[in-house]
Amino acid sequence: MKKITNNCLLDDIKVSTTYCGIKKTSNNEDDLLLIEFENNTAIAGVFTQSLTSSASVNKCKINLSSSKEPIVKAILVNSGNANAFTGKLGEATVQKILNYLSKKLNCNINQIYTASTGVIGEQLDPSQIVNSLKSMIPSNTPDWFQAANAIRTTDTFPKVSKRNCNIDGVNIEIVGIAKGSGMIAPNMSTMLSFIFTNANLTSEILQKLLTSSNDKSFNSITVDSDTSTSDTVLLAATRKANHKPIKKFTDSRLNEFKKSLCELMLDLAKKIVKDGEGASKFITIKVTGAASKKSAKIIAFSIANSPLVKTAIAGEDANWGRIIMAIGKSGQKADRDKIQIYIGDELVTENGMVNTNYSELRATEHLKETNIYLTIDVGVGKSCSTVYTCDLTHRYIEINADYRS
Repeated sequence: MKKITNNCLLDDIKVSTTYCGIKKTSNNEDDLLLIEFENNTAIAGVFTQSLTSSASVNKCKINLSSSKEPIVKAILVNSGNANAFTGKLGEATVQKILNYLSKKLNCNINQIYTASTGVIGEQLDPSQIVNSLKSMIPSNTPDWFQAANAIRTTDTFPKVSKRNCNIDGVNIEIVGIAKGSGMIAPNMSTMLSFIFTNANLTSEILQKLLTSSNDKSFNSITVDSDTSTSDTVLLAATRKANHKPIKKFTDSRLNEFKKSLCELMLDLAKKIVKDGEGASKFITIKVTGAASKKSAKIIAFSIANSPLVKTAIAGEDANWGRIIMAIGKSGQKADRDKIQIYIGDELVTENGMVNTNYSELRATEHLKETNIYLTIDVGVGKSCSTVYTCDLTHRYIEINADYRS
């Protein structure tokens, strides 16, 4: 490996947070985040495919499609209100905020990306945000935990991840923040996540990097099978790193960066699952022997999203029949007589029935652990996929029954 020589990292990104009164909390926790960039910062994004997507999501999509090489000057995020299903008034709210912020930052409106998270269907008051923007002062160096804290809703902890790698011997830093705890079943992206790097990469390459890593990370998790109206993942590159330009996604000099980015995104995705509303177990579900990778993922999600499977694990009940049910309802190819189910290291099924040496006691002992592993071979091919989920507890009901209280 070449010697790492460049010290240009991410201190040139300006981060500021404040409480503007959108999120209803007893201790006035920050609910507004502003991230400012220097000129020429590249950006890419993936978003929810919900047909009732928020005004912010729709505007971000317009921004990305408005230029062959989109750049970003600022990202503005509020928590406590999703500004979704708010009609033309919601769109006007975004426009009013952008009009003010673009003048303040002396940039084009299409260089500002917004995201909103919280209650759906309630109008967002633009004056709350604009008045707060007038007094927000960025810190000297980015406080990523403070930034992550400002975008939380029902999250119990801020989600931050960092990685370092190199391109041409130049030090490359990647930092990401995320929020998410409930309404988690991504469809092209997830919840909210914002990732930053100093790598000198074009928006086109960033988009390919983000889409590729997203499938293995944010698009491989579920908490409750519900896809949000606000799901947004943005990847920004300040291009401050002094390495030779990379013009192709297939360039081998990108290999270490690709690995680091994927690791960071998977780490954030797992943090979201671990913080799943009311969760007590982190569950890894690996499906092998499938007809295709897509089929393996559908089967894995069928198991991961099953309330019966999730409640059985919450109750530490080795009711493996519920896994069989979930495989069957997926609609994907599986050979009954070749299906093998493992709970931890315990082989449960074989030859179309329960394994003669199966010990429910050993399986139950595994379910008493915090990290649960289910491995399922469906016996029809060579493809595999892994997804991550959590259990479903009484606490999930309590949190969501009282969400607007």
